[in-house]
Formats: sequence, structure tokens, C-alpha cells
Amino acid sequence: MEPEEVLFNKESLSRLEPDEDIQRLEVAVGQWGVRSISYLLLFFLLASVGLIFYLGIIKGDYFKASAEKNSLKYISIPAERGLIYDRNGKSLLYNKPVFDLIFFPNYLPTDAVKRQEVFEKIEEALKISPQELEADIDNPEFFLHSWVLKSDLTSQEAIGLEGYFGGMAAVQVIRQNVRQYEEPFVFSHLLGYLGRVSPADLKKDPELLDFERIGKAGIEAVYEKDLRGQPGQITILRNASMEILGQSYGEQPKSGNNLYLTVDKEFQEYLYNRLRSQVNSLGGERGALAIALDSDSGAVLALVSYPGFNTNSFSEGISQENLDALLNSKSKPLFNRTVTGLYNPGSTIKPIMAAAGLEEGIIDPNKKIETHGSISIPNPYDPEHPSIFVDWKNHGYVNLFDAIARSSNVYFYTVGGGFGELPGLGINRIASYLKEFGFDELSGIDLTNEDFGFIPSPENKKGDIWRIGDTYHVSIGQGDLLVTPIRLLIDLNSLVNGGKIMKPYLLQNIFDVDGRVIKENKPEALLENFLKPETAVTLKQAMAQTVSSPQGTGHILADLPFTSGGKSGTAQIEANTKVNALFFAFAPVDHPKISMLVLIENAREGALNAIPVVKDSLLWYYQNRGL
Repeated sequence: MEPEEVLFNKESLSRLEPDEDIQRLEVAVGQWGVRSISYLLLFFLLASVGLIFYLGIIKGDYFKASAEKNSLKYISIPAERGLIYDRNGKSLLYNKPVFDLIFFPNYLPTDAVKRQEVFEKIEEALKISPQELEADIDNPEFFLHSWVLKSDLTSQEAIGLEGYFGGMAAVQVIRQNVRQYEEPFVFSHLLGYLGRVSPADLKKDPELLDFERIGKAGIEAVYEKDLRGQPGQITILRNASMEILGQSYGEQPKSGNNLYLTVDKEFQEYLYNRLRSQVNSLGGERGALAIALDSDSGAVLALVSYPGFNTNSFSEGISQENLDALLNSKSKPLFNRTVTGLYNPGSTIKPIMAAAGLEEGIIDPNKKIETHGSISIPNPYDPEHPSIFVDWKNHGYVNLFDAIARSSNVYFYTVGGGFGELPGLGINRIASYLKEFGFDELSGIDLTNEDFGFIPSPENKKGDIWRIGDTYHVSIGQGDLLVTPIRLLIDLNSLVNGGKIMKPYLLQNIFDVDGRVIKENKPEALLENFLKPETAVTLKQAMAQTVSSPQGTGHILADLPFTSGGKSGTAQIEANTKVNALFFAFAPVDHPKISMLVLIENAREGALNAIPVVKDSLLWYYQNRGL
């Protein structure tokens, strides 16, 4: 019998007609059917093998990592911050290790009882109530971030608390570094300081650790990413119920890069102390600044804003009382005068006005102009009372060299606004040249909070018409003309280095932890070939006479053991009730190696208070570094 024949029975057979043959129930599918079924089975077999290979081999690491991700969590720990050195390899700071107790809400146990245990231990150790913690945790902004429960733990406290909270991933003792600046007041505005990460910082850079200290100002802020390094990790192991099983140290932190600056530590210290001495001799609270550059490259040799402040107190965590005292001080110690301060340049603008006059053919450097201590301009609104613009002294007949050396106002009233037969530049050409020199542009120095200067013109004068007197005021660096000291210095420097406005810079090199150079700064000209070569030569000669001429305003520098030149400035401020003293200097004359600017606020005798600081500083540099 065939297998299917067992399905037949007698009853089935009885239904057949007498002449009807018994038929088989099977249907032959033929050769094509067998092949189709074989191909289908083979396809499913290959597909299964391929899927297993894809999931197990090709995507195996991915799924393994995903599985580990569900069981492992990581807490980032800060790296050792890179160090900062001066141009001679002298350290400007060091790292002091400290320990903080950090709370990580998102690592709290899911079980309510175990979570309460964590709260109770925190309350017992730190006197922080569970209700206070729970209130913060309910705020999503707090829950997603960590916060410091206790900072600056002693080594003994760190060991005790680490053991006390052992096994609780939500509370960790984290080792960090606090900066200790070797000369905190001297380098306060140059190096800046560290501070805790703020919500605003996290928005700018989500990769920051919300409990670490980062650069908030100065070099520390500008080169934050280079100094910070790569964070390490604490690995937290969890089970399928998300319960903490244990923790261990995973990837080790990678220390940040080390910076070498262009500044000279000893020269910076000398300048700061010399400024302090000069300011103290004047009495009262007042500010001052001094900047020194390499004349050729624009590298900053020293940058001082006085008074400074204790940057160590900021890095360690300044009290509100001390912060208020700094904010309310009349001398504004937190204000970086070198790059943020906006000042009238006073007579230090005169070489730039002379450059414009020479370029435009307004003046012949050897032609003398008669000056009598003032000029008088008819007043159309009150003919009986003409407008008088005074000089600080009657200089008689002066040419360009005399006018710069003696700082004649009348000469430059004439060059700027015109008088008698000389038409003058006029405010539009003056504004054009000031823009050419970049008075209203940033210098690009690698410091935070650099400000823009302001060039007055008829278009931006508010509430009044532009008068000839306004042009006269701008011609001698008064009125509404404002510039930052760093911008003024690089512009004046261009007149003694061959006509190049060099970008000032503080960073020299960046080295990684293995001592390899990963970045090297190169001198960069912001503008060059914008003046005729003879213009720059003439003006350097004129500023050399400021020192060499017995009638020059900087003649007290003449007894230095090297040649020097410069330009004095006295800027009247606050309705002529106060004056700022300025002096720009360079040395030696033939091929300047150093250019510097000193400014003292509210100096009663004007430039005479700034020149002694310049003289002593140039002498120190000559004796200790050579020219």
C-alpha cells in the first residue's frame, strides 16, 4: 500500500462507479517544483547565516558597546592643567592639588530606600537636609548637572569622605587643581584667573565638566582648550535593574599643554613695581599702565595694568565681601586698562597727524610755521568774543621736527584744521587716516575684552554741528577721539619700525606633555606699505629730537647710555579738571628693539610723571637684556 491509501476505507470505495478506476491522491510537482523548494530553502539558510555573521561579526562591537553602555556609566574627572612660562622658561604659576566633594544626582539609586540612605549620609556628614537636596533634584536644570557639596577638602577630609561614601556613585571625591600664581598682582591682567564653570559657560561649550575650574580672563581664558587637557573617567558598573555594583578608575586624564609666552617675567615685575612707586608718589587712588613691545615683531615684552589684584583669591574662591571691595574701589583694579581702557591720546597723536600731512602734501617738514602760543578764530555767533585755541607754550617759529620735539599745539591746529594760508587736512581726511591706522579696530592681541576706539566725525557727532574747533581738538588728540593703549602703541611703533603695524601677541609656543611643539606664533603685519618710506624716516627723526633736542619734552632721556626717541602726551579729561600723562618711547634710534607706552591717570604735571618711569624701565632693559 502507498501511504495515502490508508485514508481509503470501504465506504469510500463504495462511492465509486463500477467502471471508475481508483486514483492516487498525490500530485506530481515535477522537476521544477523540487528545484524551487530547494532554492527557497537554500535562500533562507544563506540569509540566516548572513544575518548571524552581520550581527555577530560586523556589528558585534557595536552591540557589545551598546550592552556595556547599558551596564556602565562614566564620570569624567579633570586633567592636570598645563603650565605657563615666560620667554626665558621661568614658571609663572603652578598647580596646587585640591579635593572637592561632588554630588551627581543622575547617579542616585532608583530604589527609594537606597536613595534615602544616600540623603541621610549626606545630611550626617555635611548637615544638608534631604528636603533641600530633593528640592534641587526636582529641578531638571540641577538634576542633569552635578554640584559641589564641599570644596577644598584637606587630604584627611578627602580620605575620610571617600571611605564614608564608598559604594555610592552619586557622591564622589574628585581631585582638581587650583592655580597658584607666583606674582598674582603683577600678572593679574595678563594671565587672568580660573573660576567655576557657569551655566553660560556650559551653553558655549557643552563638553565642559560642570564642577571644574576654567579660565575666566586673560591668557587662561584665551588658551583654555590648550591648557585644559583631556579628562579621565571613573567607571560605574550597574546591573539590569540599574543598581550600582561598583566603580573603578578607567581612562586616565591627559595633562594639558604648556604655554611659553613672549613676556619677560623679571621685566614685567620691574615695570609693575616702578609704576606703583610713581603712582604712590602722586598720592591718592589712581590707575596706570605700561606696555612694552619688540619693535620689529610686535611680541609683547611686558604688559602691566595698575593696580592689579590677587588672582589667587579668585582661583581659590573669593568671598563676596572681598569682591565687592574690588568692584567699588576708585582705582578699578579689575579693569584691564591696556586693552579695555579708552583714552584721549593727547599729543601722542601728533606724529600720526604729521604722517597724514606729509602723505597729503599739506606740510613741508623743513618749513617753519609761526606760532605765538595760541590762535584766534572769529566767532560768527559772537564777533566780539573770538574762539581762542591755546598752546601750552609760545614756541615761536617751528618746523615739523621742532613741533614734534616740543609738542607744539598751534602747529598741529594748523596741520589739522588749517589756519592762514595753510588749508589743513580737514576732519574728513583726518578721520580717513585714523581709520587707515586702525584707531577704531581691534589690535587682535590674545587677551580678553579688548575694546574698539572711536573716531569722531561730522556724521557721528550728536546734538550739534561740526565746528573748526572740533577739528582742532582732534588734531591734538583731544575731544571725542578715543583709542586703547595697545592700539596707540602699535600705531606709533609703525612709524619707527619702517612702516608696519604689527599685530601684538603674547603666545610664543605651545608644547604638549611630551615636549613637542604643537604651535608656534609668527609675527604678523596688520598693515604695511601704507606710508611712503620717507614719511616714516622723517617722523622717526622728529621723535628722536624729542630726546636729543634741549627743548624736547623727553630730553631727560638724553643721558641714557643709548639713543632713544619718543613722544609725550598730556590729555585733559573731565572738563579739563584732570590730566592723563602719556609717553611713547623707542630705543635705540637706528634700529629700535623695544617700543613702550606709559600712561598715568590724573597725573598733575602731565607727561613729566610718565617720562621717569620710561627712563628707568629702558635703562633696566638695557642693563639686563641689552639693546
